[in-house]
This record gives sequence, C-alpha cells and structure tokens, in this order.
Amino acid sequence: MLKVIVMTQQDRFYIPKNIQKIIDNSNVLEIVNVNCKSSVQNKLKDFVRWFGFFQVGMMGISTVMRSVIGKIDQITGYRLYKGLCGVEHVAKRNNVLYRVINSSNSESFYKEVYELQPDVIVSFSAPQVIEEPLLSCPKYGILNVHGSLLPDYRGCMPSFWYLFNEEEYGGATVHYMSEKIDDGDIVAQDKVYIGNCKSMLKLMKCTKGVGGELMVKAIKALETNTLERRPNIATKGRYFTWPTAEQGRAFRSKGKRLI
Repeated sequence: MLKVIVMTQQDRFYIPKNIQKIIDNSNVLEIVNVNCKSSVQNKLKDFVRWFGFFQVGMMGISTVMRSVIGKIDQITGYRLYKGLCGVEHVAKRNNVLYRVINSSNSESFYKEVYELQPDVIVSFSAPQVIEEPLLSCPKYGILNVHGSLLPDYRGCMPSFWYLFNEEEYGGATVHYMSEKIDDGDIVAQDKVYIGNCKSMLKLMKCTKGVGGELMVKAIKALETNTLERRPNIATKGRYFTWPTAEQGRAFRSKGKRLI
C-alpha cells in the first residue's frame, strides 16, 4: 500500500469521511490540519458579509453540535459516529498521527515530511498554495481535490459560485498540484447534478463525496502504475476569487443559502 500524508483543514461534516476512505485504501502516515489565515474557520467576518448573521449563526450551531457529538463519540471509543465528526477524531480512531501546523511551506514541516518519505501527499481543501521543495518531496508528488470541473471554476469557493451562477451540473477533480492555484495535470474527474441544491452545504455534500471516491481511484491507479494524466489548460476555464459583500447579497437575493 502507498504511504500517504493527508493535508487538510478542520471540517466536521464531509472531509473526515473522505479521509477514512484514504485510510482504508493506503498506509496513512499522518493527517495534517493546516490552520492559517485563509482557513475557513478563520474567515468568520467574511462569512457574515457574504451570508448574513442568521445563516452564519445556523452554521455555527451545527458546527458546535458536531463538535460535541465528536467528543461523545470519542468517549464511547468511536462506536457511535466512527470518528467522522472532525479531522482530529478520524485520526485518533485510526491511530494515525495528527498535527496542526500554521504553514505548509515552513522549513520545519518540509524536514518532517522528508523524514517520513511518503509516496504521495493528498490534499483535501488544504488552504495554502504549496511551494517547492515540498511539492517535489513525495515520490509521486501531491494530489489535490478541487470541488469543480477543472479547468473551469478554478480558485476560491467553487460551491458559492456554482450556486451564484445557478449551474445545473458541478463536480470534482483530482489534479497534481503546482505552484499555481488549481493548476497541474488532471488525473480524475466526475460530474454530478446540483440543480436541486439551494445551499452550499448540500452542494458540498455532493461534490466532496465525489472527490473522495476519485481520490481513492487515483491512489489505486498510482499503486498499479496506471494513472493517466491530461493537461489542465487554464485558458479553457474561469477563475473566481473570494466574493465581495455585494456578491454575497446577490447570492442571498437569488434564494441561495450557506446551510
């Protein structure tokens, strides 16, 4: 089985399930929570600007409830929710090393990865652009899941922009990481119907579920030397930044929600 390091950020809804899939299909050496300025958990003020106090409050209540459930799950030896209520819990349940770092590109983190000698690093919503020498450290490089059909909807919060533009189909893409955002060859991609999604949380449930399955397929293909690559041509798609407050109001006026 391939030796894997998982890089992500805190999530109490969907990412832990995807990490469990990776654990079930590889030898996960450690799970790294990148807690930096651009992590979702540190963008509370922005979320209020985009979605309003009520929606952010509802999201906060749901997150706190999942956090409490995660603690109860831990007390019961993860027999209730299988460690799926937080990144730290899925690590503990599977006896995998768990660490929180502030920078993916620090010299200290690179040295630790170098010592572990992973075959591949897997990124689930890791919030920083990864640079050299870390990019070239794993034997097979770094694979990232992006919640869109690349090269379209590159950039920030594709779930927001899919809903904003009232798209009927979205998807997920597994691609090699480079020093450019959502760049690097595409190795797996799948489309999913999102026309019935009115909230970002529901849309992410669809696209992140697809992304987890695609990453498992990519890892298995790496292991059997059957992974196929195709160009990720930026000029054939659009790039989106973080929304403005005005775009957040327009989002809500369309009847779209965070939760």
